[in-house]
Amino acid sequence: MMLKYYILIIFLGLFTNLIGQQSVCVNDTVKLYTGQYRGERFWQQSPDGVDWSRMADRDSDTLVVVAMENQEYRFEILEGSCQSIFSNSVEILVNQPPVVVLQSIDSVCLNADPINLTTGTPVGGNYYGTGIMDGRFIPNLAGVGTHIYSYAFTEPSTECADTSSATIQVMPLTTAPLAGTDQLEIMQDSIQLNGNLPDVGQGYWTIVSGIGGTFSDSTQSDSWFFKGTEDLAYTLAWHIEGKCGSASDEVNLLFLRLSKNPCPGTPVVFDADGTMYPTIQIGDQCWMAENLKVGTFITSTETGSAHSDAADNGIIEKYCFDNDENNCELYGGLYDWDEMMGYSTTVGSQGICPEGWHIPDNEDWLELDDFYKYNDAGLHLKEGGESGFEGLLSGDRHNQGFFVSFGSSGFYWSSDTYNYNNANEGYVRELCACNNLLERLHFNKKTGASVRCIKNE
Repeated sequence: MMLKYYILIIFLGLFTNLIGQQSVCVNDTVKLYTGQYRGERFWQQSPDGVDWSRMADRDSDTLVVVAMENQEYRFEILEGSCQSIFSNSVEILVNQPPVVVLQSIDSVCLNADPINLTTGTPVGGNYYGTGIMDGRFIPNLAGVGTHIYSYAFTEPSTECADTSSATIQVMPLTTAPLAGTDQLEIMQDSIQLNGNLPDVGQGYWTIVSGIGGTFSDSTQSDSWFFKGTEDLAYTLAWHIEGKCGSASDEVNLLFLRLSKNPCPGTPVVFDADGTMYPTIQIGDQCWMAENLKVGTFITSTETGSAHSDAADNGIIEKYCFDNDENNCELYGGLYDWDEMMGYSTTVGSQGICPEGWHIPDNEDWLELDDFYKYNDAGLHLKEGGESGFEGLLSGDRHNQGFFVSFGSSGFYWSSDTYNYNNANEGYVRELCACNNLLERLHFNKKTGASVRCIKNE
């Protein structure tokens, strides 16, 4: 409430009935003042200007009152036995202040647009406080925290005023999420995540891509993530949500699929399609521990004569056993010799292998065979063998276009050519269910066989 202070000077008037009026607001302070006169002095008050009573302990030339209700005041002088002399009376008319109401505003965010203030009544007053400018509350100007703001209104007819106050809370912005740096060489089955702990808001992890992974606690910024059995590559998102915004940040994880004895410094290798293969160190050699599956699937057609359905068109093309593309994912592709060699005839060429690797030649296969001293390389190299080579009995695509030998043999190309009576065939190594050998054979180059790459020395 806004209070005013009044000083009124009244004079003695023995022969006048002039009555003055002064309009004030409730709780205003009014000071009545007279000059110095002889005799006893008394201040009198009356609610109606008729019934007057002296005011106790008010005998000075000054009277200070707080206006609470309508009242008239005058000054009495009494000297000896003379008749009392009275001043003119002053009527104090007390006006009630306006009823000012200011409704609170819900909490706002630090980056919210300026708010036009309209919740104060009666209309026509002024707003003031921290962050207020030209009738608007500007959150960024006020800053984070709880702020008191006020509304003042003055009644034009009485000039009585009142003020109402309320609070408004400015909320800080939600913490920006940081999911951590990409981890692309994870050699375990789990990893502890490194999201930032939010100062404002609540965080949680989700899987954006990748199947089967789980979190120890998805609401913890440092949750452990466990890969599933189906995927090795995952994209995770760390979300932070709050009243003042929500956002997410992503992190990429790549779990390495490792063999029993990964090659030192090269635990995995990637083909031209980005497919990852574990590596296996056997003696001084570093081999892929899975059959190559790079390239685009093409359908094998049966024609009754030797032919290839692949072409020298700059695209790596592969057959899948029984023309079922899922078999390429499980057992690797089947490639004819020319496609495998990238249409080169140079022994030891890179062919369709990754950079730094090549198609094994007969010498490479011989060294692998000789590593096992008891002529039982097949026992060690077949799927489930102790070497970790995991050679699959994935059959082949016959040069006439049909598929054979699945489950009984696996055939692996060599980059060497077998020339006999102008046969122009290619060498293969066979792993057979029927024995423990790593046998050397030669096939028509239009046959589709498996490929294992070996790292360059």
